[in-house]
Amino acid sequence: MTKLKIAAVYLYLLFSTSLLQAQHTQPCVSDVKLQEYLQQNPNAALQLQQNWDAIDAYINSQAARDNYQSVITIPVVFHIIHTGQAVGVTFNITDAQILSQIDVLNECYRKRNADTVLVPNWFKDRIADIQVEFCLASTDPTGNSTSGITRHNINSTPANFDATVKPVTQWDPTKYLNIWTTQLNNNILGYATFPNMGPANQDGVVIDYRNLGKAPANPFNASDTLGKTCVHEVGHWLGLYHTFQDSCVGLTPQTCAIQGDRICDTPPTKEPNYGSPSLILNSCHETPIDEYDMWMNYMDYADDVNTHMFTYGQREVMRAVLNTNRISIQSSLGCTNTFTAFYYSGVVVDEATNQPVSNAKVLFDGPQDFEVTTDVNGAFAIPDLYQGYYDVYAGKWGYRENFYASHALYTPSSAPVTIPIKNHYYYDDFIFNYGWSTTQSATDGYWVRDVPNGSFYNADTCNPVFDVAGDYGLKCYVTGNGTSAGINNDVDGGNVTLLSPVFDLSGFTNPYVRYYRWFYDGLQNGNAPDDNMQIKLTNGTNTVTLENLTATENTWAQVNFRVADYLTPTANMRMYIDVSDLNSGNQNVVDGALDKFEVLEQSALYISETPAIAQLSVYPNPATGIVNVNFMALEQTDVKIIDVCGRIMQKQRAEAGLQQLTFNTANLPNGLYIVSVSAPHFEKNVKIAVVK
Repeated sequence: MTKLKIAAVYLYLLFSTSLLQAQHTQPCVSDVKLQEYLQQNPNAALQLQQNWDAIDAYINSQAARDNYQSVITIPVVFHIIHTGQAVGVTFNITDAQILSQIDVLNECYRKRNADTVLVPNWFKDRIADIQVEFCLASTDPTGNSTSGITRHNINSTPANFDATVKPVTQWDPTKYLNIWTTQLNNNILGYATFPNMGPANQDGVVIDYRNLGKAPANPFNASDTLGKTCVHEVGHWLGLYHTFQDSCVGLTPQTCAIQGDRICDTPPTKEPNYGSPSLILNSCHETPIDEYDMWMNYMDYADDVNTHMFTYGQREVMRAVLNTNRISIQSSLGCTNTFTAFYYSGVVVDEATNQPVSNAKVLFDGPQDFEVTTDVNGAFAIPDLYQGYYDVYAGKWGYRENFYASHALYTPSSAPVTIPIKNHYYYDDFIFNYGWSTTQSATDGYWVRDVPNGSFYNADTCNPVFDVAGDYGLKCYVTGNGTSAGINNDVDGGNVTLLSPVFDLSGFTNPYVRYYRWFYDGLQNGNAPDDNMQIKLTNGTNTVTLENLTATENTWAQVNFRVADYLTPTANMRMYIDVSDLNSGNQNVVDGALDKFEVLEQSALYISETPAIAQLSVYPNPATGIVNVNFMALEQTDVKIIDVCGRIMQKQRAEAGLQQLTFNTANLPNGLYIVSVSAPHFEKNVKIAVVK
């Protein structure tokens, strides 16, 4: 997509938001939240287009046709935010009110609402059953029984709700639809996050407590509220725009799928429709057939009593989202009464010697996460592994982690597993906690090992929205891990230090250190940036500075250093990373991050292009069912297919020598992917398109 088209996406969103604010107070501010995110994050417009590329590709795929009649069930958890009231008093709404909302969602998304008879004849054949159902979660993220309703006594205001309330109450957003109820001001009824467009720990839907569910369970606004606000907001959560998106655009068959709400069977609408509009209102004029406004669509603003339908085009988009950016919700066990638990065991061994590795970490990442440590014999056991699909990792400080299995099914009949890991190699992408420590003299912005949330200031990305692409897991070390408030969580009034565990280089021949780092030092209140990020290396006796960053480098950048050029390698090596707000009287926005730390021999480092890399070929491209990956491997190599969200979809491991690997892409949604060929001595990425 060209920069011009990306800019157009942003300008359309900005225009439609400004138009709404000029005409009426908005009952829904989902598009405002999206516009703010686009403004604050310079990469967001590209990400938004990639989301739509994935949606469009899935809609045109065989998988969409194969799954057309399948019903997708979404587990829902309601977080009731109150300020100490008894249940049933104002904010602390009743269970009955919540249950009535679940009923409304299922009626509207399954075309079971009786008021479809009120849809005018010219739109009746477009009323779609979305084949999506909602259940109150019966199993929580730890596998325990739940009502699907949580209650929290929290004093919070809408201004800081996303930043402070959501992260501490949210359940895993990849497995549950989180819905919060609270009091919203300025006549706002609700809002939602769009798929993959914002910090993960803020993902979900927010509804004003007075507009959830319907009478008699809802005692507020009983004559006006039928639970359609939540239907509307969940539509945004599933990727739908307003029907009046960008006003009168997409007026032809050639443009309706790429402009406005990008859906051809919802006629363009000039502006939001409120209350009870005229049945034959026609605010835009399409060709070759001009149609009336579809103000009775759930994604317009008419009163609840006047909204009755989704269309087949909207159905395609929502189901595409559930098979791309929100595909993990389909593997959730949140609506099961109990998980099938069983005893499972295995062993971790040294790849070279086949000897057991004690104190290694093993992670089964799936419906529930299970992390265990091996005993003196390298053995591990999970007494209550739940049946399901898992990504399996193993590692230890001083070894290279092994991504052993990708989306593999484990059942009570699964055989015990033996996982090899490679010694004489320090590797940490922070999927495991190997014992990095932190100290600080600053008052804020401390180092944390977590999924980065992204924070923004003056349209700059201060700390990362995602960790390094292609490494294992989603975590990195990041200072503050702020939200869209940006400056509230950066390093202030001192320094924060991240200290690695000790690494023993006494047995290495020619070791190198390499890592990815991120640094931001932004102008604030006219103050010139004057802060830094220092990366230091010590051998237990002497300490040297590898890098002293004073200028902003707010992208992930990989660097490497030959240890002997700076220090004598010893058995007592450590690395320090200091991020400092050096002058408390000249405050700026200061953030840093670290990911994919490695210590390895020079022989495993290989950096520059070689014939071995040049021999890499990936074909056919586009891939129509299979993709072949041929190359010369210098040593053991991982080949992964990664989607646009950074998720590893398939993986194979190859030994040294000439390799001819084949991947089956038949089950992948149409769209763009990266074929990543990576080993300790090289990395090479090739973009491919999957079409069917």
